Amino acid sequence: MKLLNSCTLSLALVLATGCPGGGQESASDTDVGSSGNASNSTDPTGGQDCSAVMVPAIDESSCMPLATDYMPRTNMSADDTWPACISDSGTYTLVAGTPGAQARIDAYEKIADALWRKQDPTPDDFTFARDQYVIPEGLESRISRREDLHEDPIPMDDPDWDPQVDADKQCTVAAIVAKYPKRCIGPTAIQPILDEAFAAGQAGTGDANINAARIHGALVWFIYLSTYKEANTCATETAEDCDATWAYYTGGQSIDAGIGMSAEVKAQSVTTHERIHDAILAVRCWRDLNKGAMSEYPLLPDLPQDQVDLFNQGWEQLDQGLHRGFAVVLRGHMQAYVDAACAGTPYAAEWAFLQAAAKGLQSEAERRDATNAAVLADLWAKAEPTAAEVAAGITALDAIFPCT
Repeated sequence: MKLLNSCTLSLALVLATGCPGGGQESASDTDVGSSGNASNSTDPTGGQDCSAVMVPAIDESSCMPLATDYMPRTNMSADDTWPACISDSGTYTLVAGTPGAQARIDAYEKIADALWRKQDPTPDDFTFARDQYVIPEGLESRISRREDLHEDPIPMDDPDWDPQVDADKQCTVAAIVAKYPKRCIGPTAIQPILDEAFAAGQAGTGDANINAARIHGALVWFIYLSTYKEANTCATETAEDCDATWAYYTGGQSIDAGIGMSAEVKAQSVTTHERIHDAILAVRCWRDLNKGAMSEYPLLPDLPQDQVDLFNQGWEQLDQGLHRGFAVVLRGHMQAYVDAACAGTPYAAEWAFLQAAAKGLQSEAERRDATNAAVLADLWAKAEPTAAEVAAGITALDAIFPCT
């Protein structure tokens, strides 16, 4: 996918310094903080030699939106090219009532508190978390059919297309899932991670913190895809899906108080978080601009080409922001891995998160930059990379997904 936003990302490369007592600690110009994953007591101790580890620090001071981007935050909407609309205040306005996605992110928060936000969750904690996961019309119901709209669509003339099933639910058809595994990413890749990790956690099998981290990574991948998907169906199927776009990312909270993925993006990059929020408001703005006199919402195929183009412009703005947002979340866990490996403290849970989540960006990485994507592919295939290998992965990730 073509990168739309132009900016210069300055990376300050800082040489790690040794620390007394055997372990070594990597230094960087920015403190990305902890990812929140609990430590794994079975990890090896005695830090790696990090004397040559170079860790890039993020400098977003030169990041600028495109001239065509919607910019609704204070003193910005007057400078963009979009017509005046309901989103210009910078606050999201619901199309309809409270979206179901908000309850799914509430469940995500309860799962987080039960699992990866604590040390050594118990089988009972995993049972509680799974109960939140399988609530009717909750997370599991959507993961089991989630499509990745970055992949080629399923052709309606496929002989296995089921006319009795809605177009956006074809990934519940077993034959379709088998034929289009990349498109049907929920049932083929995300759901198996969750099923295995929940089952192991409930049985007390393996390391509890690793099982929790795998669940965390898979759910972040799902939220990233869902935010993008709902923005599309807001235009093509039902206007209420605009509300789901906003709720999947923010949990139904304001830009300053988001939960779920928005909180995790914001912890790594406020700029990226704000740009994603702008893009969600762009989709809502477009929906407002294309509203009938009786508050009916005509769908994309029925609109003139200039409005189709405007929607695609806003949807692409969201896509760029979400790619960068997912990337900075991964980056935070990679930094935490490097810090722990160099200091001789546990890091297996960080790696479990990355192996569960990172493949969600790999296809986009390959579309953008084959060379750096190969660095990441080699990294994710390792069972236990060195701090230097993960630091090199951070550099590759930054090159592929610069600031928006």
